[in-house]
Amino acid sequence: MATSGTFLWSPELADMVDEAFERARVDPATLSFRHIQSARRSINYMLADWATRDLQEWKISRVDLQTLASLGTPITQGTATYTLSAEYLDVMNVFLRRNGIDTPIEFMSRQEWADIPDKDVQGRPDRIFIDKQRDAITVSFWTTPENSTDEIYFDIVSRFEDHDSAADNPDVPYYAREAFVADLAARLAEKFSEVVIEDRLRVKAYGSPMNPTDNGAVGRAIAATRERGDVRIVPGSNWARRRGTSRSYR
Repeated sequence: MATSGTFLWSPELADMVDEAFERARVDPATLSFRHIQSARRSINYMLADWATRDLQEWKISRVDLQTLASLGTPITQGTATYTLSAEYLDVMNVFLRRNGIDTPIEFMSRQEWADIPDKDVQGRPDRIFIDKQRDAITVSFWTTPENSTDEIYFDIVSRFEDHDSAADNPDVPYYAREAFVADLAARLAEKFSEVVIEDRLRVKAYGSPMNPTDNGAVGRAIAATRERGDVRIVPGSNWARRRGTSRSYR
């Protein structure tokens, strides 16, 4: 028998919620408005949790500062600090493009930023302080930009989209759909099912402490998102220096 030759399976949120309730031994035919509201809450809390587990590789994109901060020019001369759009959670890498040449911008810590005696001195920015506040990220450059033509690009992590409608497609790729349903089923079982069912579903979602080789559906999805490049430890790289260095500005 021939295979379908198609790759169109993209379940709506309602289908995945039904599947999760069925795994929790709750018949979808018996679901009330309260059940649906509860599932919606669980989904949004679950995805907020995923954002802390590095299960969000598909939410990383490269965006320029002009877009992130809604600027009229690529950057503003004499302005060091910018507030980014609220949908962004974290910054992975930053680089400045001048005359077609890209130069990395290094991260610095809050203390390093505070220690700079003259934050208004202008030049080509080569350091950045990322300040993650409740409502938005602010970024501060040093030195302060000396022109309005340099382009600054971010590899940046955005939030998961809200899941408000049963007709929505979940904001997860193909390889994370099982993790989505498995985790949601465990969370719904915690509220609507017997403890033994909850425990069984939590093992399917996150693995068993008795079997260290089984990381569950969520762990397998995290593994699937990891980059396949060779591992290199590079002193001074942005990722290694995410919290800054001991560089002095005095």
